[in-house]
Amino acid sequence: MEGEPIKFLIAEDEPAVRSLIQSVLEERNYREISVAPDGQEAMERLTAVRPDILITDLKMPRMDGEELARRALEIQPDLTILVTTGNGTIESAVRMVRNGVFDYITKPFSIDTLLARVERGVERTRSLAELNGVREVIEALMAALESKDIYLRGHSRRVSRLCGFIATKLGWPRKKVRLLEYAALVHDVGKIGIREDVLNKPGPLTASEMALMRRHPHVSREILRPVTYLQDALPDVYHHHERFDGGGYPDGLKGDAIPIGARIIAICDSYDAMASDRAYRAAMPEEEIRKILSRLSGTQFDPALVALFLKSLPEIKQSNVLDQPQSVQS
Repeated sequence: MEGEPIKFLIAEDEPAVRSLIQSVLEERNYREISVAPDGQEAMERLTAVRPDILITDLKMPRMDGEELARRALEIQPDLTILVTTGNGTIESAVRMVRNGVFDYITKPFSIDTLLARVERGVERTRSLAELNGVREVIEALMAALESKDIYLRGHSRRVSRLCGFIATKLGWPRKKVRLLEYAALVHDVGKIGIREDVLNKPGPLTASEMALMRRHPHVSREILRPVTYLQDALPDVYHHHERFDGGGYPDGLKGDAIPIGARIIAICDSYDAMASDRAYRAAMPEEEIRKILSRLSGTQFDPALVALFLKSLPEIKQSNVLDQPQSVQS
């Protein structure tokens, strides 16, 4: 969306305020502006215009701003919404922010305050557009990979959800959690460069086949390097096969030298691999997986993260974090 015009919709029943907001936007060279005198008309315009940013008053006739925001987010979940509110309705505005509204502006507001909120909204809108572009690239890459290896179908998505859950347990901010989720989603993308007969081989790999398989972190990094949004995630993708005792690959990193995101991916990746059917074996029982993770704690895996993962497993199993792996049908 960089360079593309931002589309605004202003829902405001006071003509003077509506005109002021429109004038301020036009002075900042925002030209694609639609206006509505109430929430009902704003809903009609929203479906026709598909704005990037909605600026709405909280109290309006026919449909108030809270109902408008709720219905608008059902139609456009990524819509950036700014709410203007009087002192008597700040509590409602705060509640709306918890439910997906981006920000609120208390009346009376200065032009500088309005501009600052608008610019933050524009920044958020452009970031979301970039993120959606990344999503499309990732989905295309994962579809290509899963078409080669039937045993990877759904694997990366499950690993991504597991990693997001563990990172949240660690208290990471949402942006950092999201980046790890993307790293986990594409951690195996380098396997696109590996022959299908090797990926789906039912028996042990030969030395040359294993060497080829161990190249996939390098290939993943090269495939993802041009994607600007994922630059900070590359170390997690590249190092997710390192071992805590230093015996892993590609660089033989040890302990805390391994990026923590890569250490999380390693555990979640191994868990889901063991819990799923593979070409060389059936899915393993839960209790056996627990024993293996415990046995490898401190050698292959970070012991503190293994302890957190095992402690969290009951909550993971009871929640919607992880869909149960499906057996591969012949």
